[in-house]
Amino acid sequence: MAGRKALAITERQFGVLRVLWEHGPQTVRELMEHLPRGDRQPYTTVLGLLQGMEKAGLVEHEKEGLTHRPRPSVSRREATGSLLSDFLARFFHGSAEQLILGLVDAGKLAPDDPRTIEERLARARLAEASPARRDAESPPGPRLGRRRRRP
Repeated sequence: MAGRKALAITERQFGVLRVLWEHGPQTVRELMEHLPRGDRQPYTTVLGLLQGMEKAGLVEHEKEGLTHRPRPSVSRREATGSLLSDFLARFFHGSAEQLILGLVDAGKLAPDDPRTIEERLARARLAEASPARRDAESPPGPRLGRRRRRP
């Protein structure tokens, strides 16, 4: 993620993004139905959370008359990649190996997980070996954590 600002996403913000990724743009009331404790949170609390997320460049909204429907400005892959990179840097000095070994020591890996990881690494190596494929799969995107301007 060279040249990109790391995303700073709280657990509540990630919960909102998860709902938007899974269900698409939602009104505040619709969003509240999908959030944990959403029906017990004041409308203004969820609205304030969304407004802060929009300022941070995490969501943008579509207007339908007087109604706003927030939608994610970042993909699930961008958000999780940024969060994981930050986590690795802060707690494991950038070492994915140390993270994996920590998961092994804590008994958090299922027996099939190493095989799945190896398969994903093999696919990543193949994608890296094909420059045309890599360029087609990763078009330049907006800078994360910044608000995009509309034309």
